[in-house]
Formats: sequence, C-alpha cells, structure tokens
Amino acid sequence: MPELPEVETIRRSLFPLVIGHKVVRASLTYAKLLKNAEPEEFSLMLEDQTFTDIKRRGKYMMFCFDSDLRLIVHLRMTGQLRYEDPAVELRKHNHFVLDLDNRMQLRYVDTRKFGMLYLGSEDQVINDSGWHRLGPEPLDDAFTLNEFRAILQRYPHRKIKGLLLDQHMLAGLGNIYTDEALFKAKIHPRSLAGCIAEEAVEALYHAIRTVLAAGIEHRGTSMNDYVDGFGKMGSFQEQLHVYRQTGAPCTLCGNPITRLKVAGRSSHVCVKCQQEYKG
Repeated sequence: MPELPEVETIRRSLFPLVIGHKVVRASLTYAKLLKNAEPEEFSLMLEDQTFTDIKRRGKYMMFCFDSDLRLIVHLRMTGQLRYEDPAVELRKHNHFVLDLDNRMQLRYVDTRKFGMLYLGSEDQVINDSGWHRLGPEPLDDAFTLNEFRAILQRYPHRKIKGLLLDQHMLAGLGNIYTDEALFKAKIHPRSLAGCIAEEAVEALYHAIRTVLAAGIEHRGTSMNDYVDGFGKMGSFQEQLHVYRQTGAPCTLCGNPITRLKVAGRSSHVCVKCQQEYKG
C-alpha cells in the first residue's frame, strides 16, 4: 500500500502537470470506487472543472477545482494515478479517465479495486472519507516531540507497532516506514508504548521523521505496484534495512533479520539490536 512518501511523491509529480488545466471529459468504469455519490455524477460534476490545487493528508490526496468541488483519492493497496497521452493503450484495470484540455489524460489504475473515491464539496468529502479523523502529520513542524510523547502516554498498553500503524494516531505511516523507523530507533515492534525509555521515545520520534523524509527524497518504495504520476518507480527499496529483508544479515550486527506478526501485520526486526520494552 502506498504510504506517506509514495502519496506525496505522486502529489508532487502530478501538481505541475494538471494545475490550471480543465477537465473536458470524465468517465468512470468501475462504479464501486465512488463511495459517496452515484456513478453518473462523476462525469456531470467533474467536466469543465479546472484543477487549482492538490492536497495530501496521510495516504489521501484531495484534488481541488475552481469551484467548491473536491475529489479525494485513496489508492489503498494497488491504486495508481497516471498522467498519460491518450495514444497510450488503456490498461486492463483502468477505472477512470479524466481528459484534460491539453490533450493529456489523468488515469486511475487499480488491479485489486480496493481504492476509494469521494466527490463533493470540501466539507462533504472530508467527512465522508474520514480525512478529518486522521492523526497529526509526522513531518509537520507542528508535530513536536511532546505531542508524540503524549500519544504514547495516552495508550501505554498498546504495542508500538500497532499504535504507529493507527491512522488516528499518526497519518501516513504503514508497514514499510514503521519497520524502518523502529529499527533505526532500536525498538522492538512488540514494545509497549508506555514502557519505552524516554531516550528511545525521542529516538523514535526523530527516526519516523528521518525515514519518511528519506522516502520522499528517493521518490518512494517500489516493491509491488507503486509508481509515481509519470509511471516511474521509486528507489527507497534500495535503502531498506529490515522491511522484507527476512534472513538477510542486520546492517548493524550481522544477525539474521526475523519476520514475525505484530498487531496482525508482518513485521521485520533484528532481535539483537531492537530492544523489547515491556512491563
């Protein structure tokens, strides 16, 4: 699933390509993607709308137009947004197409069809999508160490991996960057949030911000379906220390990386380097 760095990379790649351009035709071919409106409204509402901005919250993107209309896209597991020439053949799992006034298209491709679209006024799509319930943005200046510390103190008995994956706690973290941040901070994913030593909490706060920033710098992690708006892969997969590195030697101590289940998710850990904090 695309996480914060991947979604931010897509946003940045599409921004200069679509802003200021008008949608001259819109078609939706998989109606279940649109969660809060009737499928026939997709074309009626989007045609003749001009892109003015693209915002991001966590793993969501909001396309803004020169009216009060907004389109929120959540890519979920396999969703892709591609800016392509109409001469390029449509892929099998292409589910919407926006024809732009510059004779290019914005296309949505989703092999597993788990993505979600929300269309309407800004207030409507924010409420319908759950955008308003997301936790703080980890890279925002307003997200301080004290705020992070307070989140952990409110849920002292939760395993740190599950807490970090909870989008109501922090927006945008998923399996990849959570595993990498916990490794960088030398914290075992099963550690209880309220038992983690203060210096380790501070290390984790900085590790989260560091790995997310690095993910953006390297244009995301391409291991399955993720590509940016140009259809290009990211390169952060070349920087991974533990995620999907099962059996490989730890880059710090040489101990084999272990795969285990935490909070219902696969987790990758060096059991020698990452301390488990528990009551």
